[in-house]
Amino acid sequence: MTDLHPSMQPRRRLGLKIAIAVIVGLAVLGTALFVILKGALGPLVESGDGFMGALRDGNYMQAYSQATPDLQQALGSPEGLGATVAIYRPASWSWSQRSVRNGGGYLTGNVTYRTGNSGTASLRFIQVDGQWRVTAFQLN
Repeated sequence: MTDLHPSMQPRRRLGLKIAIAVIVGLAVLGTALFVILKGALGPLVESGDGFMGALRDGNYMQAYSQATPDLQQALGSPEGLGATVAIYRPASWSWSQRSVRNGGGYLTGNVTYRTGNSGTASLRFIQVDGQWRVTAFQLN
């Protein structure tokens, strides 16, 4: 039996090669974006986790030291931070939104408090001496 359309085979192979090239290209692009975003957002997330971890552990001195001078002045002292947080001490959290824009960093996500209640945590950051510092936070 002879193929009535011998030119169809090369077209099928060309289409398959194009499809594979597109898939490989998308995989490379996705990997590159992941690496870029991880590098840009990693230090921000680490700072947010450090602040929330200090609150969780009741280490208000450490959390206070991760705040900007303006926020420290508004809180007054590590004890003032402890009084502000009070019933909102986190037990666990996860960040669903992470961004850096116009020199500021932002983290927002879900939090479960030590009381068992859950809510939302939002942290705002600026860089002070090359380090991300908390300039505002909201726990509700």
